[in-house]
Amino acid sequence: MDLSKEKLEGVFSEGERYLKEFSLPSWEDFPSIELYMDQVVALLNEYLSIFLVPKSDMQITSTMINNYVKLKTIPAPVKKKYSKKHLAYLVMVCILKQTHSMSTISALIPPDLDEEELKRIYNSFVINHSKAYTYVTDQIYNVARRFLEDEDSTLEKLEDLVLQVAVSANIFKLISEWIAARTTEN
Repeated sequence: MDLSKEKLEGVFSEGERYLKEFSLPSWEDFPSIELYMDQVVALLNEYLSIFLVPKSDMQITSTMINNYVKLKTIPAPVKKKYSKKHLAYLVMVCILKQTHSMSTISALIPPDLDEEELKRIYNSFVINHSKAYTYVTDQIYNVARRFLEDEDSTLEKLEDLVLQVAVSANIFKLISEWIAARTTEN
């Protein structure tokens, strides 16, 4: 692992800047006109840019969106146009797919919701995303601060920090799956 105290400080400084600038769009922020696929792809890549790994192929594509429609994870477009409803589904799916299967996502956010119910769920998702973002980053900063402020920090301690964050992510995923599985059972 090629990390140093200075690099880690840079990572946290950059992360803090992103956190202050980033927020998911609200329902009202979505365009009121219906969009074509290329417009949807561009908008999603803008909305979710913080989740897209720099210098990689991690971009949202029309193929991905078409697959979500085929899997019935999101409703099909109407005459090749996408509405606010589609954008809300896509934002949630693109974020949740990083940690959940499509079947779990479909159970959490059924693709046949009426617009008012979807708007309620999406607005709740945005609020809870912001809360979770703040909580998780605060926890990571608390763990990292001990390393950054320790004059005797070693590469081994840095590796421990990175592993603790990675393992924590897996535990959050596991707990989320348990909750989703038990709350969506019929």
